[in-house]
Amino acid sequence: MVVTPWGDSDSLRGRRLPPGPGRPREEVFANQRERLFGAMVASVAVRGYRATTVADLAEISGVSSRTFYDLFDDKEACFLATLEAIIEAAIAFAAQRAGEPVEDPSPGGVTLPTENGPDGSWEQQAGRGLRAFAEMVVAQPAAARLALLEAYTVGAEALLPLERAMAGFEWLTRQVLERSPERAGMPDEMVMALMGSQQEIARNRLREGREAELPGLTDELWGLLLSYRPPPEPLRPPRRSARARPGLPEPHDHAERALRALAEVVADEGYAATTVDAVLKRAQMSATTFYANFAGKEDAMLAAIDSACAQIVAAALPAFRRAADWPHGIRAAFGALFNFLASRPAQANLAIVEVYAAGLETMERRFDALRPLQELIARGLPLAPGTPPVAPEGILGGIFTLAYRRQRDQGAAALPALAPICAYITLSPFVGVDEACRIANGDGRERG
Repeated sequence: MVVTPWGDSDSLRGRRLPPGPGRPREEVFANQRERLFGAMVASVAVRGYRATTVADLAEISGVSSRTFYDLFDDKEACFLATLEAIIEAAIAFAAQRAGEPVEDPSPGGVTLPTENGPDGSWEQQAGRGLRAFAEMVVAQPAAARLALLEAYTVGAEALLPLERAMAGFEWLTRQVLERSPERAGMPDEMVMALMGSQQEIARNRLREGREAELPGLTDELWGLLLSYRPPPEPLRPPRRSARARPGLPEPHDHAERALRALAEVVADEGYAATTVDAVLKRAQMSATTFYANFAGKEDAMLAAIDSACAQIVAAALPAFRRAADWPHGIRAAFGALFNFLASRPAQANLAIVEVYAAGLETMERRFDALRPLQELIARGLPLAPGTPPVAPEGILGGIFTLAYRRQRDQGAAALPALAPICAYITLSPFVGVDEACRIANGDGRERG
């Protein structure tokens, strides 16, 4: 049995309207659509989106396959309608928790309280709105998994409503921050990263079945967000940035050749459209050789994520260790990390963007493989004992949210410009805004 916003999965068939004359057709269709929405949430929770079929939805909902196609063109259309309904309900609940609404021009449609009132300050009201997100995840984990995890496996169309909602929450946060003189003028990237940190932590907890922790962690993250201030002076872009290297060394074995070919095909076609045949053609490899190393596309993708993340960590750690201290090491690590990714655009796309399209196991593999970067950030905790323990995970999640959008919208060549803002976001809670800004505007190589 799976809990869904439209009733437990075992009860959906019993929610059919009793037959009878005079019942409006629109009421019947609305009932059937809602039962199919519940069936989509339930089936995806058990099987995943790719394995779910129209027959599964018909069986769970009690809506015939013939009626299904009267309501939706295909499985994807039903998924998108379900996702839209989940997001609409989530926004309404968060807005209600935040307080009385004002008109919101943002595409996400999030609302904001008009003034401080008996329910508390702007910060308290907005914090309750964000906490509502965590509470909804706890109450409806299957619906949350559909929206935050499975939607990425469906395709670009499924990401549009998520991005509209995220833009709305970013708008809400900015309105709160602009009301505070010391926080006004926060760079867009900081707001984006701080909202992305909550989303990434929610994904991590959903994957691990630990979503009950989210309300408490959200309170910690909101407190961390409110501790930030804008940089006291503009953050300067790096003087030099790495470029793509067309002449990489030859792969050292057949497996590495296949993984490089996979990254290149995924960069051209997207993970969902990538086939083993296309990888074989790009690698100039026989199927026998490929299957001697990998069980299939999914297995090769896991190996490719392992390889890409190991190289990312290998680029960042030596730069960190060469630095004079922890703050300069953080700046040097981000510079090296983003320069490496800029020099390997196919790997950058694989590890930052397409990892979500490949599904839960691949996301877990990346999280585990990049844990050393989170541990680097955690080394700053002794410098500011009051910083919540979740801060390193949240900061890294926010940074990869920035990297995701930059890679997707502008390509890997634009990633090195993120190094100063990522260093500032990481360092501010631990060393203060002035020192964080000074170090972020360097390159991490300062030696005493």
